[in-house]
Amino acid sequence: MTLDTELYVDCAIKYELGLIMFILDTSAIRGISHPKLTEAKSKVGIAVSTQTVLELASHLDDPEYLRARGNFLKCQIPLLLNDPFWLLSDKLHLSANSTRGEDKLVLSQLLLAVQQSQSLADLGTKTLTYPDGTIASCIDAGKIIEEILQKEEVTYIAHIKSLPALAGLDPLLNGKHTLTSEALFGYLADAAKSLSPTNDRSLQAKTFLATAPYFGYLMHRLYQYANRRPRGETELCIDANDCEDAYIALILDLNTFDTLVTNDYGTLDALKNTTIRLNEILPIPLNSSLVMSNDEFLRFIES
Repeated sequence: MTLDTELYVDCAIKYELGLIMFILDTSAIRGISHPKLTEAKSKVGIAVSTQTVLELASHLDDPEYLRARGNFLKCQIPLLLNDPFWLLSDKLHLSANSTRGEDKLVLSQLLLAVQQSQSLADLGTKTLTYPDGTIASCIDAGKIIEEILQKEEVTYIAHIKSLPALAGLDPLLNGKHTLTSEALFGYLADAAKSLSPTNDRSLQAKTFLATAPYFGYLMHRLYQYANRRPRGETELCIDANDCEDAYIALILDLNTFDTLVTNDYGTLDALKNTTIRLNEILPIPLNSSLVMSNDEFLRFIES
């Protein structure tokens, strides 16, 4: 049995048991046609994060409005999830910015407004209503959302830049940094403890499983960025576009079988290697695959 076949059989069993949701990122939404997404929805559970919807909405002010509109409206097909930070805070009883709980409601209205607008001028006549009753115009909606995402990306970049000192990465070893299973487990365990600073072992284990995909993604990306630097260089060249998949990883959980669908090879590498490294050290192997490519997803749908 090939690896691909094993992956498809594994996914099929989990789907039959109602255990799996496929979460599509921007590269998946753009790369999979409307008919294929509709077909996928008829066969399996598919979902999209508010982070992805925001990313696609940020292009509504682009010169090719109809193209941006087409990709954006594909987000009507999957289940629209709540904000990743909101979902994680709800799961682990953490605090979160209350405005993150509004994103799903407002984006649902924006999807309807865009569906009713054949041009950018049409969209400018529409409005959105926030939970507190505030009414906002859709004029420059794409530009406003782009500015919001840029702030998120600045936060992501700042977080990544704070990690090399924590990881003890020597710039003289750029190109040769290796993230071992022991080091990864240590980073993830420390991160989980910082979020659940109690002696409740059960809560710490739950937090570890819920946050390992996110922190595993960050650490793998950090090592990728560090190894791309010239020897001795300390500055990291961080791709702001990685912010979206980092935040989607907050939705994933090693205790569930939800799977990110993406065509970003850096993301595929980061999440696949997170499970590989952890399986080298954990006493019981993880069953969660976390991620698959667009092609793997389409072959699974057609199998």
